[in-house]
Amino acid sequence: MTEKIAIDGIEKNENMTKVTLAGVPDRPGMAGEIFGAMGQKGISVELLVTNPGTAGRSNISFAIFNDAIEPARSVLEEIKNTVGAERLSFQPDMALISIHGQDLIGVPGVAGKMFHALASNGINIDSISSSRTGVTCLIAQKHIPAAESSLHGIFALSAP
Repeated sequence: MTEKIAIDGIEKNENMTKVTLAGVPDRPGMAGEIFGAMGQKGISVELLVTNPGTAGRSNISFAIFNDAIEPARSVLEEIKNTVGAERLSFQPDMALISIHGQDLIGVPGVAGKMFHALASNGINIDSISSSRTGVTCLIAQKHIPAAESSLHGIFALSAP
């Protein structure tokens, strides 16, 4: 058995919704306009992923808490029409599962181990965000118990 990698913590955010604004014109200021409007309405974004599209358009997906769906819908319908985005969709029943630790910098394979652990439990990863000190995955909320268990199986929590 291989030694567990030490991390500072495993966190989850349940009751999330994935929001996708697709076909956003790919030009300076779009993200600022979208997320500035969301912030003005007090809507917090927990995860953000952008993907280049085609023909000068991109896709922006992000996670918000379920209780922000209606305010977000109101803001984003207006933004969609103002900026000329093509589609807006909401996918509820999602959750975020994250590992974090200051010592993850320079440890090869941390993300791969996390992804493998989730996959070995039949958990599909919808979106991924990473930084120098953590990895976050957007998954179906129903998989949170199995995801937590699988991550505790491969990572060791460092002392508090």
